[in-house]
Amino acid sequence: MHKITGLLQLIKNMGPRYVFYRIGLVFRQRSGLLKHRFPTTFPIPPIPTLDAWRSNAPAFFFTDKTALPEIHLSTADAEALALAAANIRQGIFKFFSAIDINLGMDYDWITNPDSGYKYDIKTHWTEIADYDPVSGDIKYVWEKSRFSWLHTLMRHEKYSGEPQAEFIFSEIDAWINANPVNRGPNWRCSQETSLRILNWTWAIYFYKNDAALTPQRFQRIQQSIYAQLHHVYHHINFSRIAVRNNHAITETMMLMLSGWLFPWFKETATWSNKGQQWFEEEIDYQVYDDGTFLQFSMNYHRLVVQLLSWGIGLAEVHQKKLNPIVYDKAWKSVKFLHACQDETTGWLPNYGSNDGALFFPLSAADFRDYRPQLNSLHVLLTGYPLYVGAG
Repeated sequence: MHKITGLLQLIKNMGPRYVFYRIGLVFRQRSGLLKHRFPTTFPIPPIPTLDAWRSNAPAFFFTDKTALPEIHLSTADAEALALAAANIRQGIFKFFSAIDINLGMDYDWITNPDSGYKYDIKTHWTEIADYDPVSGDIKYVWEKSRFSWLHTLMRHEKYSGEPQAEFIFSEIDAWINANPVNRGPNWRCSQETSLRILNWTWAIYFYKNDAALTPQRFQRIQQSIYAQLHHVYHHINFSRIAVRNNHAITETMMLMLSGWLFPWFKETATWSNKGQQWFEEEIDYQVYDDGTFLQFSMNYHRLVVQLLSWGIGLAEVHQKKLNPIVYDKAWKSVKFLHACQDETTGWLPNYGSNDGALFFPLSAADFRDYRPQLNSLHVLLTGYPLYVGAG
């Protein structure tokens, strides 16, 4: 009787959709049906050759690194960027935008640097917990595999001219070799998977005409991207129903973009159409009419601002129109966050959950300075910068 009462209370608090999805998920996990849904091998559709892609690549924010404007930095910022790039080349990564951790030059991608626990790469992702006392917090494993640090190296190359392409693609090669499809901890989170695809995509366009992007590497990266998109699509209800926060926005946006950026994969036509519908629903649901965000976190709201910039920006270059509610909620987000901002520093109150996440670090600004992200979205929405001489 007590269990029935508890179930009824859970349904009342969370809603029947959530409760019955979770019950079904537990059943599929324990029965092996979930594992069966995510095979470790499956056929990869045809992929264009590198030469064909270079000649007819889908539209992106830029054509390649030569199309991007020059970077102007102060001496202090240039030195800080050079140090950050040098650290990465030596295996030292900044975790959670705060802590430098030396992973070394031969990091295996599956050892938790905080606990020292090494995951079994043969284990299917459905059999891995996000946290237990032995393995520790899985986010320590995910941090490097997100590949946000690629932007630091690309910015450094654009500023200094120091080549980074071979190192970047060798690291992507290493990840693909060390993380077989649907096995190990780096396949557990569809948001991390989506971010990895987005950051890899930025890199292959940046180095579109670089010799380090070989035909073989291009094929391997595209094969891995297909497997990762397949994973995101077939597990999307977890974020849309069981989580429903910035994870759902990231994943549905990635699916929306999949048909625009990877049209040679036939399934992406369906994934993209459904992804756009879901993305629009999530933005409408998660961003409130006063511009505040469902998670009541300034930093997580900034993540949404960056995702909106990706979605709205690529919709524009692909001549797509999103539901008007997306533009409305994007504008209200900018207005709300800007109203809370210190005008001198660009900082916002450190309000709500903050794990140091910054998916796409595209500037030299301090982590707490929101001007680069708010300015980008403001320009996309209005054509004008939000700040004069800063941001």
